[in-house]
Amino acid sequence: MLEPMPLARIAALSLTLLSALLFGLPAGAIAGVITSDTVWQGNVTVTEDVVVPEGVTLTVRAGTVVTVAAAESTKTDPEYLSPLTEITIRGRLAVEGTVTAPVRFSGQEKRAGSWAGILIDGGTAAIRECLVADADSGISVAEGTLHLSSSTLRENRYGLVAQGAASRITVEGARIIENDYGVVSLQGARVTAHAAEVARNRKKDAHTAAVRPHTLPKGPPVNEEAPVSRRYQDMVLLGETLWQGRILVDGTVRVPEGSRLVILPGTIVEFTRRDTNGDGIGENGIMIQGRLLAKGTPDRPITFRSAEKDRRMGDWDAVNIMNSSAGQNLVEHCRIEHAYRGLHFHFSTVAIHNTTLVNNYRGIQFQESVVALHGNTLCGNKSGVQGRDSEVELVNNLLCGNQVGGNFFRTTLTVRGNRIVANGREGLRLREGAVTVRENLFDGNRFGLMAADLYHGEVSRNSISGNAETGISLKNVDSVEFAGNAVTANGLSGFNIQDSGSLITGNLIADNGERGMGILSFAGIISGNNFAGNGLYAIDLDGSGDVSAPGNWWGGRDPAQVINDQRDDPRLGRVDCGRPGAAPTPFVWPLATVVADTVWRGTITVAVPTTVLPGAVLTVAQGTTVQFAAGTGLEIKGKLLASGQRDGTIRFTSVDRKGPSDWNEILLEYATGSVISNCIVEYATWGIHSHFTDLAVTDCLIRHNYGGMRFRSGPVRIRRSTFRDNTIGIRSYIGNALIAENLITANETGIFVREKGGGLTVTGNSLVGNSGYNMRIGDFNDQDVNARGNWWGEGDPGGTIFDGRQEPGIGMVLYEPWLDKPGPVGPANGGTP
Repeated sequence: MLEPMPLARIAALSLTLLSALLFGLPAGAIAGVITSDTVWQGNVTVTEDVVVPEGVTLTVRAGTVVTVAAAESTKTDPEYLSPLTEITIRGRLAVEGTVTAPVRFSGQEKRAGSWAGILIDGGTAAIRECLVADADSGISVAEGTLHLSSSTLRENRYGLVAQGAASRITVEGARIIENDYGVVSLQGARVTAHAAEVARNRKKDAHTAAVRPHTLPKGPPVNEEAPVSRRYQDMVLLGETLWQGRILVDGTVRVPEGSRLVILPGTIVEFTRRDTNGDGIGENGIMIQGRLLAKGTPDRPITFRSAEKDRRMGDWDAVNIMNSSAGQNLVEHCRIEHAYRGLHFHFSTVAIHNTTLVNNYRGIQFQESVVALHGNTLCGNKSGVQGRDSEVELVNNLLCGNQVGGNFFRTTLTVRGNRIVANGREGLRLREGAVTVRENLFDGNRFGLMAADLYHGEVSRNSISGNAETGISLKNVDSVEFAGNAVTANGLSGFNIQDSGSLITGNLIADNGERGMGILSFAGIISGNNFAGNGLYAIDLDGSGDVSAPGNWWGGRDPAQVINDQRDDPRLGRVDCGRPGAAPTPFVWPLATVVADTVWRGTITVAVPTTVLPGAVLTVAQGTTVQFAAGTGLEIKGKLLASGQRDGTIRFTSVDRKGPSDWNEILLEYATGSVISNCIVEYATWGIHSHFTDLAVTDCLIRHNYGGMRFRSGPVRIRRSTFRDNTIGIRSYIGNALIAENLITANETGIFVREKGGGLTVTGNSLVGNSGYNMRIGDFNDQDVNARGNWWGEGDPGGTIFDGRQEPGIGMVLYEPWLDKPGPVGPANGGTP
């Protein structure tokens, strides 16, 4: 059935007429999408987000004054980047100021951060003789090109932000002064400066950080030659409609109330591009007012994509679901790409499971809905997911490589078990709602978690690490507890706090580039946290109010040495430390996987079996204690760097410390380059278990385990270490190892060679006092073992060895010549406590 005029088309025509009315004026109130080449001159006021699409040029004449007003609508429905009013350039911007008639962009409120700034999103800008002020980011370039000459960026939060390896920025004769931050360069962006002044910025003139790389997930193979089974233009689908095969949509397909669209596994739905209003966004799509059931399978997903030969983001509009709350709409095992909004729904109940959304302007957008997002992948979109005024479950998803990962406004929100990584701006932005954020990874974003105006909830047991600037940013947040989070190795600050009153307790706040916490104003309590290894300060107080911070551990340092407050500057308030913690509070590691480079410091409790994934490096700082609960262990598939010092030994132990097999083992699988030195490993089933790993174990004490260490392949180097009070000190299976200068004593068996011992060199050790055998050859080992030059105790070493002499057919231990006294031993051999 043909529809006379689709709702989407009416909306598009209305926007076209509105734009024509607005942009036909040389000055005045400006808002919306500029659909044709446009000139601004005189006095211009921007009242809503402005977008210059691809193929369109905005020219700003000399002497023009552009004033940007705050817009409430951008808080609830931002174009993609900011809750502030923004000017986004996807086409071309030409600012033609002169020495005598410069151009000015500024905020109506005349304060830094009152508008978003000029955002060059893949477009091109040539800006000369221009002042940009009062913005969050004066100019921000994401995969675009900028030539900035003879201009000033001043009194912004950030002067210039450059992001992405494809960005090209040239700054000539410009001044970037008196901002909070001058120039921030991220993700390999190239900034070339000539005769530029970057100075007197309040916090930092320049900051460079490499955001984590990401790879877009590949789509399923598609038979490009498959025939189209059905073609639709502007249509209404009544009753129940079944789609399968290859569907071509060349208009808007509407499923009215009482009807249902069912899409079968393996179906490909393609949309042609139609852009009647010239805004650069396709208009074809699906409008569901009844119900949608799109249920693919893992091996036969459903695909929604552009039908164009050169497929691009924004070729089609969306799968829209409107006023569909009587039953649940289901999107499962689908792939959605090239849309303006991949999934878009209002007043609906929707479940989205195991679905991939890539290369859309907005992956998912919704309001006034009940939404369950489980196990999805949202990567490479401008905005991964944004929603408002809804009830939302965001569980076990991957949000990766978007500009903004998640953006939620006035929601009741549960965020659990997600990986929110490598997003160009915020990993997660939360505003005005009640939230539970638990057991997520925020890593490698520009900002990890940003929260404003929250009034209830908890943020607990998350790993918030390696973000280019800040781990957690709080503004006007009250009655939200921040507990048990690992806030580590963020580029500038672990926390940034303003006008908030939360409880911050039991967190690990370590190894952040400049400060553990930067505080402007805070009325809550900071207690029971571990601060260690932060670059400049554990707490940097930047306001006049006092802060309560009793009972924290300050990394073994005097709090006065790591806190910046009234004692350093009389204009500041005072951080009241009360009685500092004498030792680190045991910190329970929050996640079962270590996905990105991580540092452990203080006392770390491993409560569940934990895996370091390939590509990740776990560094255990000197002096750290890692204690394992029963049944847990550590599996290294990336790399382990546990390099203690003689006066800063690392201890791997059990929570109970009762006896062997309290916990499982440290298992290294293909973990080449790992190092274990100056460590104590105790009370495990197998202390160290290495497979196919180039591993160095030096100056360690390995005791009270069932087995001290076992390995297969290698190469392994075990030097200057003590193995004592184990059932088996060292076990080799088809091993390639140097075992030298160790003390191996008081075990039942010192060294057990299970099979293929020909790759071993055992020399310079004290192999003595083991109750069964100093060395035992296994029944299936048919190779001789090179064990020359060791001390075996008094008498003939043969009496302490089980080999082919006792059981013909197995290999021999070649122990001659042997040492007549113990050789030198490493520092751990003295029996480190």
